[in-house]
Amino acid sequence: MIEMLLVLVLISMLVLAALPSGGGKIDQTGIAESLSLVERYKTQVEQYYLSHQAFPPDNDAAGMPEPEMIIGNYLAGVEQADGAMHLILGNKIRPELHGKRISVRPVFVPGAENSPISWVCGFDTVPANMVAAGENRTDVEGFRLPLSCR
Repeated sequence: MIEMLLVLVLISMLVLAALPSGGGKIDQTGIAESLSLVERYKTQVEQYYLSHQAFPPDNDAAGMPEPEMIIGNYLAGVEQADGAMHLILGNKIRPELHGKRISVRPVFVPGAENSPISWVCGFDTVPANMVAAGENRTDVEGFRLPLSCR
């Protein structure tokens, strides 16, 4: 009987180890909230591009607050560089994600400055015939990102 109980305990432990922890889903929710906080700045970056035929080099040029002044529950700051917004995770996000980045980059049709600008997040692919502005500095594991950023 004791041997049977030991086998059941061992099988239970193996099953629990194989189940996903749900941490990825929690991270996705915090990251999605952080992404929503920068939505308003996309318009400012787009307007700068239409006026200057180039993307803003930094927060100041884009008319955005200083990086450490754009914060939220899971967001410690946002750096704008050459059109790309780099979200720096922090505050209430899991400690292992503090300081990690997710990039949100504008994508455009080169040579067609009046064409609409779209946006890609993280490791999302750039559509054919379009180019992404700025560098992708995303260093968060893919499973932690919302589906729109993979």
